[in-house]
Amino acid sequence: MDTADHIYSSPDRLILVGGGSFNKDDLIRNARNADVIAVDGGLHACQEAGITPCAVIGDMDSAGAAEIAALGGAVPIHHIAEQDSTDLEKAMQHINAPLCLGFGFLGRRFDHALASLTVLARMTDARPEMKIVLAGRHDALTVTKQTIRTALPVDTRYSVWPVGTVGFDKSDGLAWPLDDLTLSPHGQVGTSNRTAKPAQLLQPETDNSTAFAVIVPVECLGHLCDAVMSGAG
Repeated sequence: MDTADHIYSSPDRLILVGGGSFNKDDLIRNARNADVIAVDGGLHACQEAGITPCAVIGDMDSAGAAEIAALGGAVPIHHIAEQDSTDLEKAMQHINAPLCLGFGFLGRRFDHALASLTVLARMTDARPEMKIVLAGRHDALTVTKQTIRTALPVDTRYSVWPVGTVGFDKSDGLAWPLDDLTLSPHGQVGTSNRTAKPAQLLQPETDNSTAFAVIVPVECLGHLCDAVMSGAG
């Protein structure tokens, strides 16, 4: 996408807030030194948390008139009317940042969470330079095609969900190694693994072209953000 198409750009992390469930304290803590974009119904969540977003993006079918009026015209409203994509995808197509941290895109509805997972898988091709982490009430996740190194505490839940068929050359620091294993939605998956060492490595096959999700407890959100940025570029 040409940079002229970007509604909002940030040289640092950028936070997106949707209308799903998440821990308000997690948002407040991460928003202290970051720009925040409200995605449609996420405007309500921002206002509940006492956060004034830099912009509002979406088809505006969830953001209330009273909530928009409360902004007093001080915040740009970017109405994207097309209905062929989710609000998360609309936002992703019109922002630019090295790290995008999204709250409120993993619940309250399971179909919305699946749609968000699909968007992240698409972004590994469409926007590989932008790293994306989503946080819900219980989980934090990223979707990647690349080697990922984490530093999670020992005995932390560590799940791997293959978007398609993906093989792994090497893993380290996991209770159940994934070395030389192939995961697939139609076969073996990697959910409910656990960390066995203070540092973890998950390395897909060299010619891998399939995305996979790494899912950890939301308490490890900061660790996951550090991991995706340490592998950026």
